[in-house]
Amino acid sequence: MVLFRSLFFGEVRKSIGNVTTYSGAKGYSVGRTRRMKIRNPKTPGQLRQRAKMKELLRLSLYFAPAAELGFPGRTAGTSCYNAFVKENMGAITATESESGEVVATVNYDQVVCASGYLTSLANVEVTVDTAAKKVNVTQEAQTYWSAVANPNDVLYVAMYEKEKQEMVVTGCRNRKESGSTSIALGKNWAVENLVIYAFMLSKDKRKASRSIVLQLTSNE
Repeated sequence: MVLFRSLFFGEVRKSIGNVTTYSGAKGYSVGRTRRMKIRNPKTPGQLRQRAKMKELLRLSLYFAPAAELGFPGRTAGTSCYNAFVKENMGAITATESESGEVVATVNYDQVVCASGYLTSLANVEVTVDTAAKKVNVTQEAQTYWSAVANPNDVLYVAMYEKEKQEMVVTGCRNRKESGSTSIALGKNWAVENLVIYAFMLSKDKRKASRSIVLQLTSNE
């Protein structure tokens, strides 16, 4: 920065070359140099990070039905969308295509739609009845309890259709119950596009377990 008096410049505000002048106090003019080279904001790493964030923000919209339930322990002022994005950075990979475009890909087996310290339910099976267009969730009662496994904790199942980008979340039975819960498939859902997640939620919905991916089998 330079202070100067000049009859030629007078009290003006202008740019000449890489110098910008403007009037200052007590009749002085102020000159500042401007940065001529702008740092490139499009490095390969930045482009990959932007592609990942864009895909995560898109995915968070479709996973909202599960995330709204599955992240009850988030800090004040943090939305379920923020919690989902923070938890799933590792579930997205970004690579450069042959055309030079950076493409983000979702690894659905790594997606987390619930997070917490409750214990997951161990014995859960899911089978699809293609004729009835239903998924049956079968769970066995848990026989031991602790501070992280209350008998009234409820099993929740989130079914996501990857092509339709639609999700259905259903509460099943609590830990102390055995039985089966039927969940209708969405309209025109393809079984091969289904990813099914399960997590536990406390009765007051203030505590959750980390979600797990359930392997779907056919009854045919």
